[in-house]
Amino acid sequence: LYGSLRIMADVVGKQQRADAICRFLDDHVADLKKRTADIPEQRRPSVYLGGVAYAGPHGFQSTEPTYPPFRFVGARNLADNANPQTGEITSTDIAKEKIIEWNPDYLFLDLSTLQLGDAAGGLHELMADPAYRTLDAVKTGKVYGVLPYNWYNQNFESIFADAYFIGKLLYPERFTDIDPAAKADQIYTFMVGTPVFAAMNAQFQGLAFRAIPLR
Repeated sequence: LYGSLRIMADVVGKQQRADAICRFLDDHVADLKKRTADIPEQRRPSVYLGGVAYAGPHGFQSTEPTYPPFRFVGARNLADNANPQTGEITSTDIAKEKIIEWNPDYLFLDLSTLQLGDAAGGLHELMADPAYRTLDAVKTGKVYGVLPYNWYNQNFESIFADAYFIGKLLYPERFTDIDPAAKADQIYTFMVGTPVFAAMNAQFQGLAFRAIPLR
């Protein structure tokens, strides 16, 4: 990413802007790590992200084992244990039975899945599939919407916005100074020049950074 930014900056004469973006991203990585690095493993809730887009919307079994927001805040991503030697997880589609077996403490929904419509996609599955209804997170309302971060490429603004929301949710005592929506707008404003969180959230039924009603 940084190499690409600096090549483009050299072409258009914006080297200072490229350097500022690189510093901005580095500072946020460091801030997230500083807030969460010393949290003991036993205090890190287990999490799963479903509905991740890849060249189009997908259902709840689609995930990202290396989902950056989880890694930035040290969340215990149950899909992030792929071992090619064992063949346990070899793709981004996780068997429904495995998700049920894992029974994560928190579920997150990549809201790009809403583009499959009301009768399909991850939200519909969580509401209608009896197997998913057995998950503790579904029973207790610990299912949360996050902004999509990829399609054919990655949206780094949304990655960091999601990371701050997830950090605030999982470890509220470490993020007392953070309002996730305001932080998202701060990030978007620096990167694209305007606070667009509300406009983006409106495209996804206002479900970003909140518990998703499943009834």
